[in-house]
Amino acid sequence: MPAKKHNQAELDSLLQTALKGEARLLENYLIKNSNLPGPRMNLALAAALADTIGKFVMQPMLNVERLETMLDGWAADDADTDQPRVILPCAAMLAYGQVAASRPEWWSDEIAKLHRAAADSRWRVREMVSTALQRMLAADWSRTIAALSDWLKSDNPLIVRAAAAGVAEPPLLIDIQRGADALKVQATAVDWFAALPQSRRDEDDIRKLRKTLGFSVSVAVTAVPDAGFELLLKMAHSDNEDLRRIVRENLKKSRLQRFPEQVEQVQAVLEAHS
Repeated sequence: MPAKKHNQAELDSLLQTALKGEARLLENYLIKNSNLPGPRMNLALAAALADTIGKFVMQPMLNVERLETMLDGWAADDADTDQPRVILPCAAMLAYGQVAASRPEWWSDEIAKLHRAAADSRWRVREMVSTALQRMLAADWSRTIAALSDWLKSDNPLIVRAAAAGVAEPPLLIDIQRGADALKVQATAVDWFAALPQSRRDEDDIRKLRKTLGFSVSVAVTAVPDAGFELLLKMAHSDNEDLRRIVRENLKKSRLQRFPEQVEQVQAVLEAHS
């Protein structure tokens, strides 16, 4: 089923009404047009609302407290992953990212909220955290990368996962430095995973991190292939079967197929260890 289209003029009007103290109409609109239950939430609607909020927070007479109360209330909604109401916390995450991009002086507060939500049990909310981080990276790469480096020191695998997923966005990796930064995030996340005792490898949240690394590493490799394939070779040489599994998953990605010689070299190492 295709996502329901939104009416931008109506969305703008509903946000204005919400910021005057009547958020219920906007909430009902989001829920009605969430495209849930179903496999795909209406991401375009959540993105459009975040864009609109990003413009509203630039206005000098904005009621900041009312906006913050609304978004924080949405973020606290405990709707299950496939319930239509889950669009509210998802929309809040994306809005936090855009608010941080639009109003850098609020940046610290917004990323703190995303940090808390990165460990949410619902995958839709976690994905919106990663997408929100990408808005922040686009607006201020250095500041956001520095924050994500701290996230990688967490003892929670879902927070590490969020950092790895956040930088795994090809349009953001526009130069060598950004590619190197993204690869460093991936390498640090890989080291975090590799340091786990074998007894923890089957934990659900650890598997989520492993699944993310199965695609995120290759995004950074494409941006800086020389250093990137060195990382894949190092992982392929490891005695850790889970690391080699991550390598195999990344080698399946079409983005690496333009490096046939390097892929073949890594595959040869994997086969030698099989």
